[in-house]
Amino acid sequence: MGGTVRWGVLATGGIAARFTGDVRGLPDAEVVAVASRTEASARDFAERHGIARAYGSWAELVADDEVDVVYVATPHS
Repeated sequence: MGGTVRWGVLATGGIAARFTGDVRGLPDAEVVAVASRTEASARDFAERHGIARAYGSWAELVADDEVDVVYVATPHS
């Protein structure tokens, strides 16, 4: 697989923020979308981290054809 890996991030907490920052340092990867339980939370996170698209559900994130892989940043229970 060549080219840039386009990541989607599920969740908007500290783990997601750290992952997003780490991806930013990689030459062949970018975070292109984020999803949360509320669209408002996803939009806020997207604005703070320079992410193009924000969704209010995991299903919308998974359906995005521009996302190659999803990082699930929800807490373990």
